[in-house]
Amino acid sequence: MIDSPTSCGGAPASCAGAPPVPFARSAPGAGYRDRVSIRAWWASRRSFGFDVLVAAIAVALGLTLRMGRGAGLIGWPYLHQASAVLSGALLLYRRRAPFGAGAAICAVGLVYPTHALYFAAYAAGACVEDRRRAWGLIGGLVVAATRPWSRPAPLDVVAAASLALVPVLLGLYVAARRRLRADRAEQVVRERELGFERVRLEERARIAGEMHDVITHRVSLMVLQAGALRTRARDEDVRASAEELRLVGCKALEELRGLVAVSRSERQMGSVVVGPRAVLDVSDLVAGSRSAGIPVDLVTLGEPHPTSPVVGRAAYRVVQEALTNVHKHAPGAGVDIRLHYVGDEVRITVRNSAPTRAVDVALGSGGSGLLGLRKRVELVAGTLRTRPLPDGGYELLATLPAGAPTTTTGEPV
Repeated sequence: MIDSPTSCGGAPASCAGAPPVPFARSAPGAGYRDRVSIRAWWASRRSFGFDVLVAAIAVALGLTLRMGRGAGLIGWPYLHQASAVLSGALLLYRRRAPFGAGAAICAVGLVYPTHALYFAAYAAGACVEDRRRAWGLIGGLVVAATRPWSRPAPLDVVAAASLALVPVLLGLYVAARRRLRADRAEQVVRERELGFERVRLEERARIAGEMHDVITHRVSLMVLQAGALRTRARDEDVRASAEELRLVGCKALEELRGLVAVSRSERQMGSVVVGPRAVLDVSDLVAGSRSAGIPVDLVTLGEPHPTSPVVGRAAYRVVQEALTNVHKHAPGAGVDIRLHYVGDEVRITVRNSAPTRAVDVALGSGGSGLLGLRKRVELVAGTLRTRPLPDGGYELLATLPAGAPTTTTGEPV
């Protein structure tokens, strides 16, 4: 009776003491995995069978043919047969331990050389990865094959060395072919990954274009309706609010077009939209927050100097994200923004006080938040630290290099 497998650790039912399961449904892909395992099993058995065949041939040659008269250093009886059998047995390990098996065969060959030396020379050239060790082993095998202790003629030495180097060259050729196939396979994998990356960038650009079309349509309608409300409204406060709403919508359209332009530029590997260096300007963010009823104090310390476009966008997003978090989580809180220019760095500190009332309107979430902002800052070799304040407020401190590189596809957008 054959026990059926159970789910307890993959052990047979008879081992676990559980009753046999009459039928078990195979998991998806189990047939493919079974076929792969069968192929691997057959390949390993075929390789082992070939190694046994090579060892048998070496033993047969060693028993029937002697490598010259007085080939061995020791003239013990039956040493020839023992050397042939031992060398053939060592050839079974020429794949798993080529250097160790070759060194052992070389040692046996110094006592009494057999034809297994030629097979070991091939394995040294084909299977030993360390070239220094391989050539050292090849040298020992060639010495054992030429038998200098028997004082052969110079022509015999050249002939024996040449005969021993033939399998060495064949093994080196096989190793080179193997490395070439591995390099080609790696190149195919790299090309496939590059193809996937290219498709991903093209899909990203396509999605960015669709988002641009959808969002700009809705925001454009909002801007048009705000402009119409400003024209038709009689109350001056309503007209001012409509004008602010229209300006915010226009600013959102401008930023959206810039983001889409950067996303589309990444379709070309290694390219990015690069603009001129400019001084950081967050006055529009401050004005927008003030118009929403949040008191914001902006202080600039040091001599402002232009920053690269990458750093400028990252610094702008730092202030924008900080003010957005105040709008979401700290209504009524005061905000203090400090832009400190120190050497080649720009230090941005955004500190808000404790909220004075509960959240009125849920603005929603789903963005990357501070985690995405931290990644954006780190992409330009900057640092970002956040911490709560003892009075219930919150502080954000970002340090950015003024001259970060601008030609990288990993640039934050």
